[in-house]
Amino acid sequence: MVGLVDYHMHSLLSDGKNTYEEMIKKAIDIGLEEVGFSDHVCLKTVDWAVMPIDIPVMTEQILELREKYRSQIKVCYGIEMDYFPGKEKEILKIINSLPLDYIIGSVHFIGDWNFDTDRSLYGKWSNDKLYNMYYELIQQTARSGLFDTIGHLDIIKKFRVYPESDQTQLIEDTLKVIKENNVVVELNTGGLDRPCAELTPSPELVERCYHHHIPMTISSDAHSTSQIARHYKTAINLMKEIGFEEIVTFENRERKMTRI
Repeated sequence: MVGLVDYHMHSLLSDGKNTYEEMIKKAIDIGLEEVGFSDHVCLKTVDWAVMPIDIPVMTEQILELREKYRSQIKVCYGIEMDYFPGKEKEILKIINSLPLDYIIGSVHFIGDWNFDTDRSLYGKWSNDKLYNMYYELIQQTARSGLFDTIGHLDIIKKFRVYPESDQTQLIEDTLKVIKENNVVVELNTGGLDRPCAELTPSPELVERCYHHHIPMTISSDAHSTSQIARHYKTAINLMKEIGFEEIVTFENRERKMTRI
């Protein structure tokens, strides 16, 4: 997997199953050139995010391992940060306190409802309404200027929840906002192992990203060593078929393009 990266990985400090070092060793074994850790950081108190007291531990461990394995693999320091409207200052304060290479901006909450893990409120609104609420939050995430990458763009489909009517215009409007605000979209291969059994974003949305000249990176959303770079062949083949020749890589919040 020469030239490939995996920028969306979770450790024991959030909701992963392995240590940073275990994941680095596995990434070296399978031939990745870069890994990026992106443990969950969330303003809400949730059991799947890094506890505030552990944030310095996260930083120390990643920076130490970056040096230890410098000759074998590039180790990047990222976080997956939940976006909440009206909480931009609080989010920025956390971001500015850390020596990050990139920040993934994700939406897991609509109001106080964590739709990513809690199925109880599905059906409260029409699916069309749900999609509109979700993609409005994605647009706000992109406009905030806080994030380098949008995580799992269409994760609202996770539990096979789809709109009742054509939402093409909503999607197009969202992609235009992402492009206008110069945000990267990740191709998250973990979706193939979720109930939706599809890449996130979907192949159709990957094609629309290409159409809008939105740069993309690739990630597995690994929560264990066995998931690192999962389904990469499928994802890379799709990107090449659509026309992508490069993916985005990061260092110190700066991006560069790497051929695939």
